[in-house]
Amino acid sequence: MSKNSKILGIITARGGSKGFPGKNIKPLLGKPLLAYSIEAAKSSGVFDRLIVSTEDEKIAEVARQYGCEVPFTRPAELAQDNTLDLPVVEHALNWLKDNENWQPDFIVHLRPTHPFRKTSDIDKAIEMLAADKE
Repeated sequence: MSKNSKILGIITARGGSKGFPGKNIKPLLGKPLLAYSIEAAKSSGVFDRLIVSTEDEKIAEVARQYGCEVPFTRPAELAQDNTLDLPVVEHALNWLKDNENWQPDFIVHLRPTHPFRKTSDIDKAIEMLAADKE
């Protein structure tokens, strides 16, 4: 990884959870669950861009309140119970390339359901990625 590498942080947060509806924006210790991932990623300072991919306007609103980009609305067919991560990330990458002519060199997928992720965990993961020449 070079110093000029562009790093995208992507938080995938859908609104249609059947087991715990609205979980990504439910409060945990005074703030929405989603906010913890946004804050850790922003504190890291390694990302050129940090985006949330969601089909849910309430999630998008919370993400924006915490300073995260929501450049598009994820299509409903990519927000189902059985939707895999790869098509969601591919959609985001294609959207950024087609609509903003922007492509990252590296992608870090941050799940919104890990509120106790530390900034140091993100930094360490990036260090490990940078150290791996292959």
